[in-house]
Amino acid sequence: MPRAPAVGKTTTQGRSAPLRATVLALVLAVLGLSEVAQARTVKIVTADRLELRKVAGTVQPGTVQSGTVQPDGSKGADQEIVVISGSRVELHIDQDVLIATRVEYNRSRRTLTVVGVGEYDTVQNGSTQVLKGSGLVVDLGSEALTGEDVIISDAQLEIRGEAVSRVPGQLTASNSYFTPCAKCGRTPNDYAFRARTVLLYPGDRLVAYDAVLLLADVPVLFLPVVILPLQDQNRQPRLSFGQDAIDGFTAAADLPFVIGSSTLGTTLLRYYQNRTPSVGFGVDLHSYAPFYGVDRLDLYALANPRPSVLGSDGTTYVSPGDNEYNLNFSVRGKYPLYGSRDGLTYALTAVRSDVGRFATDPQRGVTDVNGAATADFPSVEFGNVGVQLNYQGRLGPPPTVALPGVLRTEVVVDPGAYRLGNLSADFRVTLGQYTAASNPLSRIAQAQGPNFSTARLEEAHVITFSAQPWDGGTLTFNNTFTGRYYLTGARVVNLLASVSLAQTFSVTNSVRLNYAYTRQEGTSPFAFDAVFTRPPSGILSGDISVTPTPGLTFTASQAYDYVQPRDNQPPAHFGVSVQKEPVSFNLGLDPNFFTGQLETAALDAVVGQNRPLLLGLHGSYTRLGGPGLVSLSADVVGGPRTNTFGVTLNYSPLSRALSSVNVRVSALSAQDSVLNPLSFTANETIGLQTSIPATLPATGDPAAPPAVTPPPLVTQTPSLSGQATLNTSGLVFTASHSLTLPNGNPNSDTVYFGVGSQAGAAFNWSLRYGGNYDVSRLGFTRPAVTGTLTATRLGQRLSAQASLNVPGLDQGLTELSNASVAGSYDLGRAFISGGAYYSRSRVNTGTAAQSVTDTVQFQPLTLTLGLGNGPKPGAYLSAILRQTLIWQDGVLQPPGRVLPILLFTVDRCCWAFQVEINPLDGRYRIGVSLPGQDTAASLFEANPNGLSVPLLTPGR
Repeated sequence: MPRAPAVGKTTTQGRSAPLRATVLALVLAVLGLSEVAQARTVKIVTADRLELRKVAGTVQPGTVQSGTVQPDGSKGADQEIVVISGSRVELHIDQDVLIATRVEYNRSRRTLTVVGVGEYDTVQNGSTQVLKGSGLVVDLGSEALTGEDVIISDAQLEIRGEAVSRVPGQLTASNSYFTPCAKCGRTPNDYAFRARTVLLYPGDRLVAYDAVLLLADVPVLFLPVVILPLQDQNRQPRLSFGQDAIDGFTAAADLPFVIGSSTLGTTLLRYYQNRTPSVGFGVDLHSYAPFYGVDRLDLYALANPRPSVLGSDGTTYVSPGDNEYNLNFSVRGKYPLYGSRDGLTYALTAVRSDVGRFATDPQRGVTDVNGAATADFPSVEFGNVGVQLNYQGRLGPPPTVALPGVLRTEVVVDPGAYRLGNLSADFRVTLGQYTAASNPLSRIAQAQGPNFSTARLEEAHVITFSAQPWDGGTLTFNNTFTGRYYLTGARVVNLLASVSLAQTFSVTNSVRLNYAYTRQEGTSPFAFDAVFTRPPSGILSGDISVTPTPGLTFTASQAYDYVQPRDNQPPAHFGVSVQKEPVSFNLGLDPNFFTGQLETAALDAVVGQNRPLLLGLHGSYTRLGGPGLVSLSADVVGGPRTNTFGVTLNYSPLSRALSSVNVRVSALSAQDSVLNPLSFTANETIGLQTSIPATLPATGDPAAPPAVTPPPLVTQTPSLSGQATLNTSGLVFTASHSLTLPNGNPNSDTVYFGVGSQAGAAFNWSLRYGGNYDVSRLGFTRPAVTGTLTATRLGQRLSAQASLNVPGLDQGLTELSNASVAGSYDLGRAFISGGAYYSRSRVNTGTAAQSVTDTVQFQPLTLTLGLGNGPKPGAYLSAILRQTLIWQDGVLQPPGRVLPILLFTVDRCCWAFQVEINPLDGRYRIGVSLPGQDTAASLFEANPNGLSVPLLTPGR
């Protein structure tokens, strides 16, 4: 039953009953709870009961008489309240989540009130906060939140406050207790703070006023203000020190800051003891929509003292006494522009990079500026008329060498394509002033020096027209033109004009006639837009394609260039294609009727597709290289279509002999192929001695006429290469070889045999024998046996590898050349790992004896124990053994001892403390790791060289 109203008159509409989330969402949509309020939408995910109440407005106060307030007779507006209750009420407010047992939604005031204890989870700036408290009130209009006795926690902090209020981008808590030790799931009280007021900017920083530092909950220090950065690692404050003989003591500090809710940055401070000036400064700033019309602004600026240079005496360094600058500025945005479709879109960048450049670098002291602004204007005739302003400038000393880029100030007017029926015309005009590297082919430009400056007008257009004058006929015109006209009088013209007439018969038969005129001429004074001058050409071409029956196609084509001489005309092309199972046949011929020679020919034929026997034939011919290899292949297919046996014969017409023979086989067991699979593949290629054309280098000019001298012939050395693989249910046998015949090459010829388990198994092993092979002596020169073993299971891994040199023709010893073993065992609170690595090398000393070096890199044991009874260890104890042993000709070289290292690490979630003890090396270190640090910083270190405190003696 609904509870009685506490104040005013209440009328209940509807009845309370268990409802599904979907039914509640539907009902609340009718009631208006799912309405958008300031772009915020409330959605019910889980609830049990729903009530709608109307609370009458109270009498409004009037004048004050005799110390009491007299009513003025008016009443406030009635309040509509939706009560949502249940064992668990979950509401989604956009991306935020509200969890409670009773929530009252005031439709009139647009507020959500949690009755009792509730939880509000919100995401801001990529950081998730969980607010737990009583009396939480969420204003859907302003996105503000208030509450009492609230606990705020996220990935880095935990805050307890008597009262809390939130507005977008800021959360305020009063009389608060907070600790950074919250990101590990537990809250140690190693250090914390109490503060009168805490301002939390999610994902950025925390600012506390009138704070007291607590160590183990004991107050030790009063601080008027405390600032804790909460940014990512690259937004954390960074401080580094150094010491060298040139600059002396150096320091660098990067200090993040935030301006408002849209701008963040880092202050850059640098100090160099021996430079003049000694201090450098800069800023790295990023701003998102800081002003009207600006979408993004980025600025990196650094004024740094120039490095010292070697003085005239050649022994001391002298500071130049000035700064060098780095600048990277960019801004982009959009402004409304009258008459434009989407306004004016702009972007501007300025880049200067002096740091790290030599004094003679031509880019030193140069700032490159790039800008662009575009706008589209609607037009009835041309669609959108685009106007673009481009600027590429350079600030600094004038260039003395050729510019790597182009300096320009240009305006581009690009009307949309004009269409009238089948006619389409697209124009673009560009006018600008340019400075760029001179064209080496222009004498006028070269006379000015490495760079040239002038104005240029460019007009480009594409005009097309298509029509169907009769049934099956298509007529197409095309005109593509680019003209560049320079203030010096130079011009560059690139023209293509073509007309094409095509006729289609019976869908698959067609005839096409085409004429194309091209003209490319002129010399640009700039290197960046230079083109190669070509003689004009007017090519008339025609082609025909006929398919008299499905699967059979004939093609023919011929072109004639009216400008080129007779001996430089393109060849004709004739083709026949048959694609009808079981035959696939393709023949192409390119005869040149003007020279009376056959330029190229190619034949590909296959008979027996999807049949037990498959025969293939391939051949080719070129006028320069003569006939190519003729390949004849035969494949027998049987069983489940994966059982094949094939042979390919490659015949060289030039040497009138077989060039190579390829034999291949593939077999798969057809019975019990799941439990006991068996497959075999092999491929063998026999290369025979023959003569083949040599490969000539390309001319680099595609328009250059082909050479008429045939390439010389070279002798191909006989060879034998191949591989075979046998897969069984648990083993894989392999063999491979690559040999040259008849005498071989011991330095490159190889033969290998191997056996191993199937890849991917938990227990995986392999064994391989082989190496370089001498065909003339029929034996391995320096063979080796290599074995690998890997065993894995949950939390455990063991791997081993060894390579054994065995006797061969040039090797009489049996010795271990290299080996390694490594393993790890994860026991939860304990982790054990270790490894050993051995290698042997031999060096010929010029005498009969060889110098032998044996090296063992030894880390036999690393034991790490987690200490503590909680879900996560609070401390770790690690024992490490390390050693490197070297034997030179059997004599152990120093040091020949095992180095035990003991590490004790205390993990307190928000900080860590580590002690390292290395007694044999005499090294003792104490380090600490604070939030934001990847490694522990040394506080104290003692070694045989002395005692050091890095914070007091930086750089040492």
